[in-house]
Amino acid sequence: MNSSDSLHRFYSGFLDKYDLFASWEERKRRERRFFRQILQSNGVERVIDCFCGTGFHVAMLSEMGYHVDGIDISPHMIRKAKENLKDMGLDDRVRVGDVKELVGGEKYDCALSMGNSLPHEFGDENVLKALEGMHGALKYGGIVIIHMENFDRLYEDKERFIPSVYRRTGDGTEAFIFAIDYYEDRVVFNILSIIERGGKPGFEVDVVEYSPIKVESLKRLLKEAGFSGLALYEDFRMNPLGRDGTYDLIVVARKRQVSDKRKQLYLPEDAKG
Repeated sequence: MNSSDSLHRFYSGFLDKYDLFASWEERKRRERRFFRQILQSNGVERVIDCFCGTGFHVAMLSEMGYHVDGIDISPHMIRKAKENLKDMGLDDRVRVGDVKELVGGEKYDCALSMGNSLPHEFGDENVLKALEGMHGALKYGGIVIIHMENFDRLYEDKERFIPSVYRRTGDGTEAFIFAIDYYEDRVVFNILSIIERGGKPGFEVDVVEYSPIKVESLKRLLKEAGFSGLALYEDFRMNPLGRDGTYDLIVVARKRQVSDKRKQLYLPEDAKG
């Protein structure tokens, strides 16, 4: 089974748990201010979410007044996204698509890769193709925002078990625990889901593999793809990478201009990479 088959199998099995794991309301509280600062400061109007999943960023950024389109390679995720977005009238904004094959078509002010999506691409060649796809979808001067695990920090600590989510709801309890296996060329997340409803707990394990893209490799590949002015953060409060040593990595970069005289990317000085 190739990596694409494995990925489709993971998301088909994890689909009904995905929005429980990544609670929309919690993510809004965590991310809204970050996006408001970055997008407003860079004159963004049109956004493409290149790994849109179940539609969270399409919904949130549309609510904030942006035009947002989404693609995802997983038909299972797109089906769920259309369900989630239907009542908002946004279900026609998402479609099945591969960022590596983005050519021509509409041009956007911002391209997103959120929620540890880029590391689904294995090997520098595929990561570069994905970055080039995002680059090609942007207008000159457009920005890319990438959010993923800080694999440098993960491999430094090699924590085996990471409790990720625990919450009580009116129906019961939801808990997700990561058991992580570290290899040279891949990292395996075994996700234990404990979902209690009506006093009856259910236990399931889903397995997904990621390419452990290191910070220096990502910076190099972004520059090869045609991006410049990189800013690196470790959280959505825009703290510079390395300040507190979190497991999050957020990179913002700009598609190189034909001329350097246009408005500069919003980059706090201590965040430049």
